[in-house]
Amino acid sequence: MASLLHRSPQSTCEFRFYEELGDFLAPARRKRSFLHAFDGTPSVKDRIESLGVPHTEVDLILVDGEPVPFSHRLTGGERVAVYPMFERFELGEANRLRPAPLREARFVLDVHLGRLASYLRLLGFDALYRNDYGDDELERISRAQHRILLSRDTGLLKRSAVTHGAFLHATDPRRQLREVLDRFQLDSRVAPFTRCARCNGKVEALDMSMAQPDEHDPDRDHPDEREPPPGEPERRDPDPGEPERRDPGRAPPAGDPVLPPDIRDPPPPKPEKQGRNDVPANVLSGHGATLSRCGDCGQIYWPGSHLARLRQRLAEVGVSI
Repeated sequence: MASLLHRSPQSTCEFRFYEELGDFLAPARRKRSFLHAFDGTPSVKDRIESLGVPHTEVDLILVDGEPVPFSHRLTGGERVAVYPMFERFELGEANRLRPAPLREARFVLDVHLGRLASYLRLLGFDALYRNDYGDDELERISRAQHRILLSRDTGLLKRSAVTHGAFLHATDPRRQLREVLDRFQLDSRVAPFTRCARCNGKVEALDMSMAQPDEHDPDRDHPDEREPPPGEPERRDPDPGEPERRDPGRAPPAGDPVLPPDIRDPPPPKPEKQGRNDVPANVLSGHGATLSRCGDCGQIYWPGSHLARLRQRLAEVGVSI
């Protein structure tokens, strides 16, 4: 009881959060000033994040009208104004809280943003995504590879090691795309269809000598019936009683012992990339001059009927491709 009677009173500050930062606050605290109580002399960053706003979303803090860093200590009685990222208002470098922009806009996205990752790749942006990334791995990739971490998880963005990140306010993937383009001023950097939507690899025009229609090939479809090439002995049926000569690559007949792995012929390697005979003949005839291929996974692209629908959907959020 005595300790409660002698407890020091809490200090208070007046806070005001502007623009979209209000989305992180309780409704009663949006678009207005409010008092916030605290113990000791915490950093202003600690108090801002305790109210729900990740530091990645803050670009300017004024305490009693003067710009301060995240490390500024509060003692009580101050008026604190907190501003988001500014796209159209030039701040002095001494006032900015966010680190200098990355030279290249490269992203890593959390597990809930797969559709957004595909849209970013379609516009030519380097966007890492996997549906099994953990928070620690996302933090490590963002820091080690100098990537902007995109997330709707405020707890992830509050991690002190995350220096470049962005919270996405929208839930629709197309509107999230618009949000990213606006925040990082990327409209002039859009390069449609230069990255693979499936794996994030770079997409380049396909060498037409490697993309031939899948024509009927009798020798390929029925190798046992092909004509022998010059110099090769003609095939004949074995004499009765002659030991059977079996292709070691074929499975033995039922009842034959299975060869152990160390003396069995290895299976033929699977092709790593699409190439010859991978493009349907009707696609080649209609889109042969506009085929492209991912250099990493081999996915082949051509402008199908879906392109018009994609353009229309992106145009609805102001994105032209």
